[in-house]
Amino acid sequence: MSEVSSMSQNSNSRIHPKLFLLYLSFGSMVMLFSAFCSALIVRKGDVRQSWLDTPLPSPFLYSTIIIIISSITIHLAYKFIADKKKFKLYSLLTLFLALVFVYFQWMGWSELQSKNIFLSGNPSGSYIYVISWVHGLHYLGGIVVLTILILKFRKIQIEIGNKMSFNILMQYWHFIGMVWVFLYLFFKFIIYN
Repeated sequence: MSEVSSMSQNSNSRIHPKLFLLYLSFGSMVMLFSAFCSALIVRKGDVRQSWLDTPLPSPFLYSTIIIIISSITIHLAYKFIADKKKFKLYSLLTLFLALVFVYFQWMGWSELQSKNIFLSGNPSGSYIYVISWVHGLHYLGGIVVLTILILKFRKIQIEIGNKMSFNILMQYWHFIGMVWVFLYLFFKFIIYN
């Protein structure tokens, strides 16, 4: 009898396979963005290269604030997942904020272009485009999954498997948000100060 209970305790303490895959993907994303940031530091320090400081567009600050708020709203959606009305409110608010984030990113890129800073120009501007675009693609993936889960939860009763799916999305959302906050602070205070 004690063997059975110890086996069930061991199986309960294991991480869910989907969460394990999520955490592995976090590791690969950390390595990807670390490589980008390292390359940016090396490129800026290359004395043979003409480096023109690029002012960081102000819409990136607004998008940083928005992504932090959306992290709060997705957490509230998960907290109230059993209450369809509150879940719907917070998940739709998160989706709206995510679209506002994308809008401000777009405005940041437009501001760069209006200052004649393009992807193929000076490396200081190129890195802003590449790093923010790659982050944006990760964020768009989260928006797609959030939209699917909102539509799915509208039609069915929330079950444990669905709650796990939303938990995975919420953790991904928090992680992507932290990555953007780091990137913004990295750009603002280390590279383009």
